[in-house]
Amino acid sequence: MKILYLGTVCDFDKYEQLLKKCKTKPSVASVVFETAMMKGFAENGSDVQILSYPMIPTFPNSRSLFFGGHTENLCGFPCRWLKTLNLPFVKQWSRRADARRAMKAWAKENRGDGVILTYSVPPFLIKDILQFSKRYELKAVAAIPDLLANMYINHKGCALVNSLKQLYLNRALKLQGEYDGYVYLTEAMREVVSLEKPYIVMEGILDRTDAAKEKTSVSSPRVIMYAGGMHEKYGVLNLLDAFEQIEDTSAELWLFGEGTAVSEIQHRAKNNPRIRYFGSVKREEVLEYERKASLLVNPRSTKEGFTKYSFPSKTIEYMASGTPLLTTKLEGIPQEYSDYVFTVRDNDAVLLKEALNKALSLSDAELKSKGKAAQKFVYEHKNAKSQVGRIIKFLEKLSGEDHGVNVKEKI
Repeated sequence: MKILYLGTVCDFDKYEQLLKKCKTKPSVASVVFETAMMKGFAENGSDVQILSYPMIPTFPNSRSLFFGGHTENLCGFPCRWLKTLNLPFVKQWSRRADARRAMKAWAKENRGDGVILTYSVPPFLIKDILQFSKRYELKAVAAIPDLLANMYINHKGCALVNSLKQLYLNRALKLQGEYDGYVYLTEAMREVVSLEKPYIVMEGILDRTDAAKEKTSVSSPRVIMYAGGMHEKYGVLNLLDAFEQIEDTSAELWLFGEGTAVSEIQHRAKNNPRIRYFGSVKREEVLEYERKASLLVNPRSTKEGFTKYSFPSKTIEYMASGTPLLTTKLEGIPQEYSDYVFTVRDNDAVLLKEALNKALSLSDAELKSKGKAAQKFVYEHKNAKSQVGRIIKFLEKLSGEDHGVNVKEKI
């Protein structure tokens, strides 16, 4: 079985070079997740071709007017960047035209013996993906990291722009349940996408190289760290409120990322030297700081509706660092993780303060033991080879190679 993969994955260094030309920088979480997935396919000896459409802001938010059209080696697979004329409205049209040619050629060559696997549901390509898969007797499968309805709309943004984005999404939302199968990050996603189609749940993938380096000795003074979107809805201001009330008055709070709460964070940091805001830095630097920290925190609210459809990508990254994690009890995080992390019922500042005090009351040895156990858990059970092995088994059963399985049931 051969796989044509369509997603945002690409060479990380080249991607970061393009982001330097951007006023606004998208999260690199998708590239990290997809790269780990490609490594998993490589470790399982799969045959994959990649068509890539990296997430780059449209001009003038990016100074790159044209990019793509070249092929690079990614994890041992040919990865072709779709030709992109990076102008409003024209961008996705140019990508679609290029993708259609490449997809049609691959589908003809692999008629009846392949899978088109996509990262999420690409709105500009979904109609073509479904048509080509049916015409050439292929299976179409989507790996769903976030609900499509939540991925493009910024409800605090320009109303006109949001209206145009909604029009762009409407067709994809109507067709998203027409794939042959799905890889969900949480069980609840199928309630929105497709109740009938076969699926598996795979909440995350660890690139083992992220867990290969030894943790740095616990920092003195103690360091609490959060890396991710600096938005109020992610609980970062609640974390600031809690930190300013903790018992350990020597501890520091390190914050990494960009978002709507940055101005407030900078104001707090100016008035409190124990709050350090680093802004947006390279991922390798963030990983190094995670290994230096005493405690990593995910302060997302459990009351936000989207959390049951979401498994925060930072969860596995944090656990791989060897530094213990304190997270709110999000519905999208499976119960099996609870033995390896500290949890707090919600991100109310008082609750967070109490949870921080409890974690920081532990000795360095106890913190190290907790972090080490979490690191071992994700290294052994959530690594790329085993997680993608589950995807491959699902694709094989979906394609009918295992005739003993009824693919109308959950696989």
